[in-house]
Amino acid sequence: MKEINIFYLGHQLKKDGINKFNKMTGNYKNTTITFVDVSSYHDELKEIGVKAWKGLYITWYKMLAFAKLDIKTDRILYINPHTVISGALDGLLELDFEGNVMALSYDATMVNAHKDVIGLKPTDGYFNCGIMLINHKKWMKDKIDAKMREHLRHNSYEVADQDLCNVFFKGKIKKVGVEYNFSTVFYGYDIKKYIKANGFLPESFYSYDEIMESYYTPKIIHSQFGVNGRPWQQGNDNPVGFLWRKYLKLTPWKNAKMPVAKKDINWRLYDLLPQSIIVNLYAWAVNRKFAKTK
Repeated sequence: MKEINIFYLGHQLKKDGINKFNKMTGNYKNTTITFVDVSSYHDELKEIGVKAWKGLYITWYKMLAFAKLDIKTDRILYINPHTVISGALDGLLELDFEGNVMALSYDATMVNAHKDVIGLKPTDGYFNCGIMLINHKKWMKDKIDAKMREHLRHNSYEVADQDLCNVFFKGKIKKVGVEYNFSTVFYGYDIKKYIKANGFLPESFYSYDEIMESYYTPKIIHSQFGVNGRPWQQGNDNPVGFLWRKYLKLTPWKNAKMPVAKKDINWRLYDLLPQSIIVNLYAWAVNRKFAKTK
């Protein structure tokens, strides 16, 4: 790749963190990093009437940034910080949007029943916004930023920008393979049992075979599984904990003090109960929270 331009959306980023990012990217001659000024984003989102996610607006920042970034290419790849890039991303660089606004992978953590809450059919795809490939050329040409803001003034969403994208951009999302957003739930749970418990349908989710094809060679690993500790926590037993530690050692944060994983009741149940029960408990909990009647 001739050039890599990183735009970092950070909330209250400290000077020490900025210095470490500059040091890390400075090791690559073809890489630049820009720290986006997001100081106005919080007030902009409040003025629009956007609902905060877990008390914060940071997950929404990317939706405002897409129209403000000064880029030379036709696309933007947004990557959630809970990820590990474990393979080449050439397929995303060469992907044909086919007129769509964005390209996303199916979400692996939301029960199928949530679709009814936001007006989707059970057979409609529900996509994850942790990794997003944006058709920036179309975003600007079609003045999507203004249209999205107007929509948000009249609509509120429970699962933040992810619900927004699945509703507002329905029919304008190109599906990409599971390898570009490989959820760690596939490592933490029995895949066949997990698919069944969550009510995922063949028309709107990856098949067992598709998931297994990328099981050992995913391109982007998305850390969504944390029952036995998050991979960045000390003392975790996470299935990708080793991988996180491997890459952490290559960064300026290699000696940083990490938060400690707490062995709570969920972790203990995960270790004790059979998968057939665990996946159903998971689905029950998510249904209880996100599959409410409209």
